[in-house]
Amino acid sequence: MTTVRDARPGTRSIVVGVVDDRCSGSLAYALEVALEESATVRVVRVSTDHREDRTELGLPVVTEELDGDPVDVLAREGRGVDLLVVETPRDPVAALLDPFLVRLRRRSETLLVEVDRHGEVVRASGPEGWAYSAEADPAVSTPTAVPSAGGVICVGVDGSPASTAAVGWAVAMAAQTAFTLRLVGVYGTSGAAVARTRQDAVDAVATVASRLPTPAPQSVVVQGEAADRLLDASRDAVLLVVGRHGTSGLIHSALGGVGETCARLARCPVVIVPAPAPAP
Repeated sequence: MTTVRDARPGTRSIVVGVVDDRCSGSLAYALEVALEESATVRVVRVSTDHREDRTELGLPVVTEELDGDPVDVLAREGRGVDLLVVETPRDPVAALLDPFLVRLRRRSETLLVEVDRHGEVVRASGPEGWAYSAEADPAVSTPTAVPSAGGVICVGVDGSPASTAAVGWAVAMAAQTAFTLRLVGVYGTSGAAVARTRQDAVDAVATVASRLPTPAPQSVVVQGEAADRLLDASRDAVLLVVGRHGTSGLIHSALGGVGETCARLARCPVVIVPAPAPAP
């Protein structure tokens, strides 16, 4: 695959940002998406040391070598593309607090997808949400750390395996950070969504709350479209956690329909948790 700039109308484009030479997972994810969606891929390796004798990465694509502040470079190179992909640290707390990623989430003008070293999506954030958050409260536009207590992790609950996995991830994160969990159940208003009743949502949230190892968290059951209600419920949260339905590398199905919408519009980072793999 050739990593050239392609200005043809309708062509999707992906930028893979490489900092500290972490790229195996981000490149694997980007190439899978590109193959499925006929997108172009550009790999941008950023260095701050201005050395001429940089180690070759041995990648199967052409890599652009650029100097400068990694956030400045990737925010600039990501303008006008469909997707900016970077690899994230394995530890969830370290990834959440990573100064480079905190700044890039704020500065990116496109959908930023963070993947692990295996190419699995673990977090995403979009420019609309960050810009809105900074406008609403300039004090939160450049955080240097996550508070040790008092923060809220908002997690969507619908009783599915993906939702169960999302709750498990959120519980573990809350235990490490002393954050408060907020369980959000949503039931439909029209069309196919009407099959999910208010009682279904109440039961799903109550079941999860009863099984948690900590005191009862905040719980909300609301009517409406799932993405809209989750965005509303997470306005003051430090994280929004949603389950991912589907396992392919496509942007939409890798994030899930609700996950993609939330990632683009949420005020906080959105963690995408896949459902457990089915037993063989």
